[in-house]
Parts: sequence; C-alpha cells; structure tokens
Amino acid sequence: MQKLIVCALLLGCAQFCFAEGPIVIPDPRVQAVAVAQKQFLPGLKRAGSSILEVPWQLGQCLRLPLGLVEVVASPLPGVEFKEGLKDLGVGVVAPFKFCIAIFEMPYEVFCGLGDAVTLK
Repeated sequence: MQKLIVCALLLGCAQFCFAEGPIVIPDPRVQAVAVAQKQFLPGLKRAGSSILEVPWQLGQCLRLPLGLVEVVASPLPGVEFKEGLKDLGVGVVAPFKFCIAIFEMPYEVFCGLGDAVTLK
C-alpha cells in the first residue's frame, strides 16, 4: 500500500514538473482576427502613408525661404552656403511634389482601403 502511494506521489510530481501547461483550445474568432490583421495592415499602411505625405511635402515647401536666408546669411559664422543651396534645391522641387501628393492622395487612400477590405 505504501509503495502504491509513493508511486502515485512520484508520478504526480513528475506530471506537475514536466507538464507543458494547460491545454488551450483556440477560439475561431481569435484566429479570424489574426488572419484579418495580416490582410488589413498593408492596405491601411498604403492609405496612411499617402495621407501623411501631404503635410510632409507642405513642410518641405518651407525650405525654400530657409535656403534663401542661409545663402544670404552665409558670411555669418555657423551658417554654411552649401547647406543653403541644398535647402534651396529641395525647396524649389517641393511645391511640385506637394501637388503630386495632393493629386495622388485620393487614389492611394481609395486603393489602400480597398485592399484592406478585399478578402483574399
């Protein structure tokens, strides 16, 4: 009788120490959400990046006056003529990129949200 109790206790301890953990039965709703997230994220990323492009390009337009000030103030210490020319170059191109971003934004948002909704 004592051997049976000792064997049962040892078997119980071994079961407790080497168990993998509780058995989890996956919920189909959780799996559906995980699959949906994998499909939604690229489309939402496309839509979001096109929306964020517009204010970024608007901010780049401010580099034109900054470059002009840097070129004019280049004789002062701490202001470089080369950096002013770089800002001038970016500032001259920025309004055109801003217009392109404005015209592309509705298309990119529409297609990005369409990609997010479309089930594959």
